[in-house]
Amino acid sequence: MSEEEPAAKKAKTNGDDDEPTGWENHTCNASECLMKEDEGRNLSDFVDEEVTKLQGIGPLATQVLDALKVKTISQLATYKFFLIARALKTLAETETEGGRPEGSRMNVDKAVDKEWEKKSFTEICEAPTEALEGISQPACELLEKLRVKTIGDLAELKYCRWAEAIVTASKFENTKTAKERKVEAQLKKLS
Repeated sequence: MSEEEPAAKKAKTNGDDDEPTGWENHTCNASECLMKEDEGRNLSDFVDEEVTKLQGIGPLATQVLDALKVKTISQLATYKFFLIARALKTLAETETEGGRPEGSRMNVDKAVDKEWEKKSFTEICEAPTEALEGISQPACELLEKLRVKTIGDLAELKYCRWAEAIVTASKFENTKTAKERKVEAQLKKLS
């Protein structure tokens, strides 16, 4: 019995021809947040896709997000109350207890209800989602179905974070294959 080297894996192609894409040696992936059948697609392909392209978005989460008028990954990434919660949570991580300077004008009065305006960022993150200015009681009840009870919970909701990451990273993605980039560079030289 001879010991043979296993056949080398064939380079991935762009599907249109047998040319390499230029990403054969890349290792980045989002396999834990995207549906398995979609893992090889460009991030930019997902921006306007339905939220069901994210792993774990089942019938209940879909129902909740539909009721919140969030249908696409882009809409989920930019859901107003998630963005507010993320900002507050991020600022809470920078907060020093008793560190507010005298005369400071810093506030988030337009983000939270009156009773929470004088609280620290940390306290606000521990507040129920109802403390967010303008969020409806039905919206809060819907979010509770996703185990989101506090502003901090909303800031950490994995589906929102995944959507935000996909939308942001897609802006820095090169979607042209190596061959397409080469042709583009040659055309630039001609002009």
